[in-house]
Amino acid sequence: MIGADGIHSAVRHSLFGEDHPRFTGLVSYRAVFPRERGGNIPNLDSFTKWWGPTPERQIVTFPLNLGSEIFVFATTPQDDWAEEGWTLPGDIGELREAYADFHPEARALLDACESVTRSALHVREPMQRWSKGRITLLGDAAHPMVPFMAQGACMAIEDAVVLARALSGTVPDTVSEAFKHYEAARIPRTARVQEGSLANNWLKKGSNADWVYGYDAWETALSEST
Repeated sequence: MIGADGIHSAVRHSLFGEDHPRFTGLVSYRAVFPRERGGNIPNLDSFTKWWGPTPERQIVTFPLNLGSEIFVFATTPQDDWAEEGWTLPGDIGELREAYADFHPEARALLDACESVTRSALHVREPMQRWSKGRITLLGDAAHPMVPFMAQGACMAIEDAVVLARALSGTVPDTVSEAFKHYEAARIPRTARVQEGSLANNWLKKGSNADWVYGYDAWETALSEST
């Protein structure tokens, strides 16, 4: 069994017991607006990130649908969170107020948004193991992370490639050993990305991107013998 059932994974709970995700103290806002509403805002055709004076405030934007729409992501701090849902309605006025001291180009992005949704950002601490017997975890069930490195889905895809390689040629009696090779190959990398995402400082000062983008899930070693 492969538990790929998200941050609230029932498979994870059944394997390792009750373990609730931790609220980061950040609320995320998401919006999409037509490209023409952006007017002369610079850099709408590329991925752009605006850092604030503290890690709790940032704006990320990039084009969607061949550039016809612009996606905007922003965060604000909040003491607690008790609501359920990924697409709760947000207050665009409150969001603009929270970014009133940002650069005019950054504020213009929020001015172009007509409405926003909001959701809480939760994380779990990196795990030392993902598997028991012939059951293992994949993706957010194993390593949920905040989106500041845009690597959540990427890590799940990498997991799937490495897991498929580990399971190649196995029989029922060797599945548990294959899972050990899989998690040994993946846990150090996903833990590093989890921690880097939460710190929210990757590439802020020109950090080397090769360790993220240069990884090859098809070639990474599964054990000393492969």
